[in-house]
Amino acid sequence: MAKKISKKLAEVIGNIKEIADGVTLEQLSSIFFDVTNLKSQPSSLYRLDSSGHRYYYRFDENDEPVFYTSVTTMIRNTLPTSPHLIKWLIDKGGDSGKEEASERAHYGTFLHIECAELMISGKYDLDKLQGKLQVYLLTHNIPYDRVSWTEELKKDILSFGQFIIDRNVKPLAIEICLWHPTNYYAGAIDIVCSMDFNKKRINAIVDIKSGRKGFYESHEIQLHAYLDMWKIHFPDTIIDKVFNWSPKAFRKTPTYNLKDQTDSRNAKKLPYLVELARIEDAKRDNRITVVGGMIDLVKGLDINVEELTFVELIKKNK
Repeated sequence: MAKKISKKLAEVIGNIKEIADGVTLEQLSSIFFDVTNLKSQPSSLYRLDSSGHRYYYRFDENDEPVFYTSVTTMIRNTLPTSPHLIKWLIDKGGDSGKEEASERAHYGTFLHIECAELMISGKYDLDKLQGKLQVYLLTHNIPYDRVSWTEELKKDILSFGQFIIDRNVKPLAIEICLWHPTNYYAGAIDIVCSMDFNKKRINAIVDIKSGRKGFYESHEIQLHAYLDMWKIHFPDTIIDKVFNWSPKAFRKTPTYNLKDQTDSRNAKKLPYLVELARIEDAKRDNRITVVGGMIDLVKGLDINVEELTFVELIKKNK
């Protein structure tokens, strides 16, 4: 029997622990996993966020944490920024543009969660969306006026529903977290599914994008990084195609973009980005200063300041 939604929205967004100032830790699990077709899941993966950088890690056979760079962080830090994104940030005006980009990322995360619910259950109550969105906004300290997202989200979910109907989409895994054992990157794959395409039944990876301005080079590379991880962990379940999906604006009939990225030429850049990411990460000082405890001026301040590596920080909070 397939695993159901992981205790719905509250637990999906509430399983985050702050282990130091500005450093959060989350144990990850798939929202959906078809144990009949895929059998056993890979071992648990954890996500560490610190100062705009995202890492994944798991524990090896010696109970030592092994780190992996986030696929999206790796691509962002090594691939030149898209000219379209640069123009958008300039038009929005520097810091305000970055803030809006961050909020739109939260929009995309919420959309992912709700699309997963629709795909798994086959039903979705649009009238309850605003209440769920309010919980999400409160949890992530996003301005309450972003409930204005409600109507846009309703249409986007309808567009995703149309995609499921059109392609007879059946999920194999949703938000499954994998890692690459030699390239040392990791990430969560939005959707692995079976679907109709060109009069055939195929297995596919589908990555959801909430933007309406098309897909970028980075999106193609991201998909192929996911594909490489999938081949290692599930060699018996062949992926035939990889796609980007995004909603389109509509009046009456829900519609969407679906782009086949299987034969992407840009994907050939992936091995070089992996090497660049190793160089850049080696330059980073992956240590953190932890400040806390009771100040006692007689005893001094040494006990209030502690410098830890990420490995030491994780072991301390295990």
